[in-house]
Amino acid sequence: MKQLDKEEQQLLDLLPKGIERPRPLKELVKLTGWSNRRVRGIINRLIVIHHQPIGARYEHPNNGYFIITNDKERQQALAPLTSQITMMSKRAEIISSAELESEK
Repeated sequence: MKQLDKEEQQLLDLLPKGIERPRPLKELVKLTGWSNRRVRGIINRLIVIHHQPIGARYEHPNNGYFIITNDKERQQALAPLTSQITMMSKRAEIISSAELESEK
């Protein structure tokens, strides 16, 4: 596995272990001074390139990112992702088969 760069390590160090107190994106932006897009990009790299088990909780007011520590947390982090994949696949299927104006 590739070594974490300085920013990746900094962000990883800011993420709490466990789902109980996830750290919101706004807070990560404030703590790092980076943009929303940059923070999300680094989180994506940590997951995809470095295989870090980072989950997100989307329920307000206890939303944010966290390091997954057990299978229950893993399932809770996967549920919204699999739901989103299902909805996006459905949209793509409908768009690909929709009748276009030029076809009428």
